[in-house]
Amino acid sequence: MNRITLILISLLFFRFADAQEDALLTQYRQKALDYQQQIKIAEMQLSGAESKVNAARSGQLPSLDFNSNFTFYGVPLQLAPPADAPLGTPGEELHNIYSLNLDLYQPILQGGQLKHEKRSAMSEVEMMKSYVGMNKQQVILNSDMHYWNAVSKKETYNLYMKYKEVIGKFVKVIKDRVEEEVTGKNELYQAMVRYNDAEYKTIRSQKEYMVSIMNLNKMIGEPVNNPTSVADSLVAVQWLKTSDNLSELAINQRPELNYFKNEIEKYTSDEKLVISKYNPQLGLIAGGKWGSPSPGLQKSPDFNYKVGARLSIPIFHWGQKREKRFTAHQLVEIANLKLEETRDRVKMEVESSYYKLERSQEQLDFARSSLANAAKNVSVMLDRYNEGLSSVLEVLDAQLDWQKTYYNYILAKYDLNVAYSQYQYAVGNFVQP
Repeated sequence: MNRITLILISLLFFRFADAQEDALLTQYRQKALDYQQQIKIAEMQLSGAESKVNAARSGQLPSLDFNSNFTFYGVPLQLAPPADAPLGTPGEELHNIYSLNLDLYQPILQGGQLKHEKRSAMSEVEMMKSYVGMNKQQVILNSDMHYWNAVSKKETYNLYMKYKEVIGKFVKVIKDRVEEEVTGKNELYQAMVRYNDAEYKTIRSQKEYMVSIMNLNKMIGEPVNNPTSVADSLVAVQWLKTSDNLSELAINQRPELNYFKNEIEKYTSDEKLVISKYNPQLGLIAGGKWGSPSPGLQKSPDFNYKVGARLSIPIFHWGQKREKRFTAHQLVEIANLKLEETRDRVKMEVESSYYKLERSQEQLDFARSSLANAAKNVSVMLDRYNEGLSSVLEVLDAQLDWQKTYYNYILAKYDLNVAYSQYQYAVGNFVQP
């Protein structure tokens, strides 16, 4: 009887070693950030936006252009005769007109076009920075979800493995008792049914564990069949309740809010940019030309130079300015509505995630106490069994109840860790602005 007691007690006090700190979580977060294509795409878009700023700044600087032209006239142009030619002498006929030009242009007054173009580009850069942050937050959250899932599946698999091992030893003890004719075969069959059930759960949990590792590998950029390491058991995250205004904190930290704020600034600049194109524009031009006809309207090509000013004053465009401005202003209004909608959504996410976190902690506390009660129940059943007051089936039921309670404990730890990651995401703690 002592042998049975020792076996059941080994199950009763079976626990998994909890690590003090799960360094693998941080490691896999970084690997996911380094691998995920959506981050690389967002960073490329940021680089493109930064190039627009440089291009906008260049628009305020002088531009140097080379151009050429050639024209053939079927009816030739009549050039002026040489100054020393006799009176009445006709000038040469010119069929081909061509030139090579080098022009330098310096904008002076652009109606605010260059200023607003630069502001629009700078706002887009800030938008893309926030967009990178948004993608990083989502990748970290997804990485956490895959990691917590893998660890919970591993811990569940280990639980069933240990449970099957202990039931298997118990079956062997009962077989010995049957051979010694101390007990009947019905007790052996009852134990075998529980052993087969434990075997089935072990096979199923191993499959789920391996699939969870495959999903984690896909997330962090490892080969699908790579034997990636995860913790043996879930660590119940430690967190402190707070009376701070979490919604305000999230609004200041979440990259989505910053994204839409800068989108409003960008579209506002774009609206002013549309208007500026219909304002007076002034620039200075200087350049040189080599071609025919030459100065003095001679057929032979020669060099000439030019300096001047270019002034453009838009007057009438059939309401085009009004319509384009209306279209641009609608984008500003839409961006404002998106900001309001996002602010409401963020507040809801913060409140709901904090609520889930509190309830998940209560769930875990309850699971711990239930596990203690289940352990006491096994101990009582063992004592009654030793005294001949309980059957093998009652002891097996107590073991099964303890195993189910421990499984609930694993789920409670999983829910708490998931809730905490979702809370961190909602508040914006994963990626600081």
